[in-house]
Amino acid sequence: MDAWGAYKQAQKLDGQGKYAEAIAKYKQIAPEFVKQRQYGNAAGMYRRIGDDYAKLQQYDNAVAGWELEAKYSGLAGQTQISIAAKRRADMLRSKASLFVETTAGAVGGANAHGAKFEPKNGALLGAYAELDPAVHNPKTANPFYTDRFPALTGKKHAAYLLYFTYGQPFSSIKSHVDHARAAGTAIELGLQPLKGLGEVKDDAYLHQLARDIEASGVQVFLRFANEMNGDWVIWHTKDPNEYIAKFRLVAKVFHREAPNSVAMVWAPDRLPEYNIQDYYPGDDAVDWVGVSLYSIFDPSLDPLGQGEDRSSHLEKFDNIYKLYAARKPVFVSEGGVSYMYPEKKQDKTDWAVYKMNEFYATLPMLYPKVKAVFWFDSNHDASARIKNYMLSANPKLLAGYKQSVSSPFYLSSFGDESPIAYKPASAASPVPASPQRVSAYVKTWSPTLAKVTYAIGGRTVATAASPPWTAQIDFAPYGGKKIEVDVRAYDGRNKLVTTQKVPVSVK
Repeated sequence: MDAWGAYKQAQKLDGQGKYAEAIAKYKQIAPEFVKQRQYGNAAGMYRRIGDDYAKLQQYDNAVAGWELEAKYSGLAGQTQISIAAKRRADMLRSKASLFVETTAGAVGGANAHGAKFEPKNGALLGAYAELDPAVHNPKTANPFYTDRFPALTGKKHAAYLLYFTYGQPFSSIKSHVDHARAAGTAIELGLQPLKGLGEVKDDAYLHQLARDIEASGVQVFLRFANEMNGDWVIWHTKDPNEYIAKFRLVAKVFHREAPNSVAMVWAPDRLPEYNIQDYYPGDDAVDWVGVSLYSIFDPSLDPLGQGEDRSSHLEKFDNIYKLYAARKPVFVSEGGVSYMYPEKKQDKTDWAVYKMNEFYATLPMLYPKVKAVFWFDSNHDASARIKNYMLSANPKLLAGYKQSVSSPFYLSSFGDESPIAYKPASAASPVPASPQRVSAYVKTWSPTLAKVTYAIGGRTVATAASPPWTAQIDFAPYGGKKIEVDVRAYDGRNKLVTTQKVPVSVK
């Protein structure tokens, strides 16, 4: 066929707003380019197919078009175009997963690795709170965050993040250590070589630091040189082997000198993703894997151009979890959702609260091997782009956080275990034929949802008004059957956004 002639016709139809007819033309052209192995041209056609379906508000079809764009641009070696296409598809993708609440005993040790300090089930609750003036006064130590932050949030936290400059004596944070010991909390120590990796040596300082921590009586997650995969930190090196050698050195010393008090944490930033694995020091050197996980309102990537941020804060955890959760406890070593759009100074509290609640509510279901979560309670930043995560500065955000961490899955002390766990409800994972507490992860093109209903056989059986969309469903009438649960999601205007059919076996 005359591919380029057909392309001109499709462009003309686009200009006339005849998107369905244009799509039909592009669908004729794209396979021809694939046959000729002109993958870049094929990707361009699928990009236009996705764009036109989006204009028709047929978002599932738009996602399919952009996924093919990602595939063929990848085959053409156009890596950045492929990444952008996948990102657009992910932002508009609709999907739903169902989970049934069960007891920790029912899952046993399936989510545990046997690592140092690791809870068998559940996630340790943590925070960075040193810069929140409502909970901490660094000059007088009154108030002190180990006392005031639990009072602020309504729940004791198991650990707090502190930054510590490599080369300083451990005694320089004596007050923090003493308060942690008194409060029965652990410390995530962000050990930062601010003069570069060259200062990290197998010397008297390193050994003394390890011995001092061991003698402190406080449990320490030693997060050495975090976010090493990003070029914004001074210890970033283009040669990952240089970083790996230094991490392994530090791990060797601390494993030998502080075997009871220290767990070694390797913690990249979630971005860039492509080089994360290059910096992994090895299973023998790493006890826990952490990640920095932040969301700041950014409408510039909205595939629909409507000024919305349609990204999922929860799914930003997906990559690090898939890479390492099978072999190490994984956790959010620092993170949060900002309640301000900094470029426009616009308040985005409702968006932030929704994303935060969805994250804490659904994390135990999608990522049951997560073992700690640290909230970055600060509105301070060295850059001009201030990030707003401080709970005490925003009553709605604080109320949302209180609700989020009230789940018994989030643990206040070492040695605690969550009494609850979750199992998937699907065709492969049968549900008992009895009343069950069902929850869901529902992702759609709408950045927030207001209601989810569950229907079986066309009849609505339950309704929920907030993530994780928990409701009681009686599966007794369906014993021994394979059924479909229709998960219907609605936005704030009570408009149906998507219906996802989830196959479920009932035993």
